[in-house]
Amino acid sequence: MRRSTMLLTSAGALVATTALAAFVTACGGNDQPPPAAPSATAYPPNGGYYPPPQNTGYPPPNTGYPPPQNTGYPPPQPTAAPAATMATPGPLALPCQNDGACGLHRCNTQYQKCAFPCASEVDCAPGNQCLMGVCAPKAPGAP
Repeated sequence: MRRSTMLLTSAGALVATTALAAFVTACGGNDQPPPAAPSATAYPPNGGYYPPPQNTGYPPPNTGYPPPQNTGYPPPQPTAAPAATMATPGPLALPCQNDGACGLHRCNTQYQKCAFPCASEVDCAPGNQCLMGVCAPKAPGAP
C-alpha cells in the first residue's frame, strides 16, 4: 500500500502543478512593464501645479475695482454717413480715417478717402452745403 500512496501523491502533485501553470498562463500573463514612479522633476500634465478651476456656483471674488458706470455722456455715434449714399472720391481726394482730416467734407470710410468732389449735402460736414463739387459753409439763417 505504500507504493500506491506514493503514486497517488505523485499524481496529485503533478495535477496540482499543471493546474497552477494553466492558471498563471490564463490569468497572470501581463506583457506590460510595471508603471514607473514619477520623477521629482516631472511637471503636472495640465501645465500648472494646481488643479484646473471648477465652477463652484459662487460669484467671482471682488477684485477691488468698481463695476463700469454710466458716465453721463451719450454713446459715440458714427460720424460718417453710409458709404453707399456718399460720392465716390475722385483722384484728388485726400486719404482719411475719420471726418477730421477732410475739413468741410466728410470721410468716405469705404474708400478711406474724403468725399471730394461732393455730389450732395451728405458728402459735406454738418453746417455745410455742396456747391459745384465743393463743400462750403451755409449762408446764415439757411436751414
